[in-house]
Amino acid sequence: MPSRAVDEAWHGFILCTARYSRFCEQAYGRYLHHHPEGSAPADIAGADDPIDVQLGRTVIAWSLVAESGEHCVLWDLDEKVGVDHPWGVNLERVAAIQAAVTTLDRGR
Repeated sequence: MPSRAVDEAWHGFILCTARYSRFCEQAYGRYLHHHPEGSAPADIAGADDPIDVQLGRTVIAWSLVAESGEHCVLWDLDEKVGVDHPWGVNLERVAAIQAAVTTLDRGR
């Protein structure tokens, strides 16, 4: 999770099980399980990948669905809203991943 603020909100949302389940079905077509760091079952691919690899997948997923010129608010949200001890994401790393996705997309 690239944002402490979103992580806290998501944990609160999970506690509202009926609403959370309904949201997951509408947004993802299935229930999205929560696996705190290191607690995912062994058969879930990529769950134990290093955080940088997981971040890379998140950036790629965002890049594939974002409209042209659309900015993802997650990368620096904590800092913008004044969260104590913000997590944040290295914006240079995000830009490099997005550039690689753009390059691959043009190659199709």
